[in-house]
Amino acid sequence: MERAYWLAWSRVKDVGPVLIKRLHEQFGSLELAWQADPVELLAVAGIGLITADRIREMRSHLNPQELLDKHESQYPDFWTPADSDYPSLLWEIPDPPPVLYYRGPLRPNACTNPITISIVGTRHPSPYGRRWTQRLSRRLSQRQITIVSGMATGIDTHAHQSCLNNDGQTIAVLGTGVDVIYPRSNAQIYQRILETGLIVSEYPNGTPPDRSHFPRRNRIIAGLSHATLVTEAPERSGALITAYLANDYGRHVYALPDGLDNPTCRGCLVLINTGAAIIMGEDQLIKDLLNIGVPNSDMAHKNMTHQNDRNNQGGDENRHFINTQPDTSAPEPAKSAPEVTLDKNLQHILQMIPEEPVSLDNLVETTQLDTSALLGGLLQLELAGVIVQLPGGQYQRT
Repeated sequence: MERAYWLAWSRVKDVGPVLIKRLHEQFGSLELAWQADPVELLAVAGIGLITADRIREMRSHLNPQELLDKHESQYPDFWTPADSDYPSLLWEIPDPPPVLYYRGPLRPNACTNPITISIVGTRHPSPYGRRWTQRLSRRLSQRQITIVSGMATGIDTHAHQSCLNNDGQTIAVLGTGVDVIYPRSNAQIYQRILETGLIVSEYPNGTPPDRSHFPRRNRIIAGLSHATLVTEAPERSGALITAYLANDYGRHVYALPDGLDNPTCRGCLVLINTGAAIIMGEDQLIKDLLNIGVPNSDMAHKNMTHQNDRNNQGGDENRHFINTQPDTSAPEPAKSAPEVTLDKNLQHILQMIPEEPVSLDNLVETTQLDTSALLGGLLQLELAGVIVQLPGGQYQRT
């Protein structure tokens, strides 16, 4: 039973969602991958001798069917990509969660309107940010478009609440177990979502909040959505991580503009300046989103090309709209590296980045981090000024 092997692979140390999906693509099923010898495993990008040997050792102590039976008795409500209810849009990303826990009656694959839009932003919105979040969520809900957010305070709360108040469908992606209400101030919204919507998490029941969970959670928000709307966010914001991830997944990104004197909107202006589509109003946004359709990749390519043309960025089809490459049209005097204090996780990522450009795939392999966790760290390092992103998804020290 393939479901048992998705669960079993998720228990193998240092084999994260990226490698698990690569194993599935290489062998056609995770059951066959489980039976593969170490030499065959070495053919999978990201698996070296040490990882292959660790897989061999871990498999000798795990019985997939026994593990599944025990897990189902303890946590009956979860999906794996082998299950028909696993969200098909989420499966498209390079690092889909191998196990997704859920509560609530909504099934994304069975929705009448297949379009799913995430709305994210600051935990401390201005009246302008609150008002536009509520307006956009209401209009989208009235068009039977499913709203996705993270049930945090601030923009997330207003997105969910406005959707529910208009009898819409909403999905909350948590950084805790699906049975843990966080923050407690959203207990009423949580209960309302349980009645008509869906609550999902890659963490098992009972998992408490932890700051490391939320950047990883953001990839699920982006992965579940055809487009991500950032309605208000400062420059250093988890909402920007979600936007960058959405862009890397080939999804659409929109940002709501505001004045330069509002620090909580600076992140939106950064997104717009680097090519994100501008939210010009409810009617225009609805018109754009209703044209998304499926396959999404075609629309994403057209949107990215349009944004590149609009910003005079040339015809490089491989360039992401989030282009943080510095302007090299005129030479600048040499600058010393900024003095910043980094935690040990960021220091680990920085140590893996050489002086010459390195690709994201290579960093995934050398750091052994999930793509979402790595991208979150890379964004923080960019904001700290110690690395820069180059065209083609490459990174380099400053």
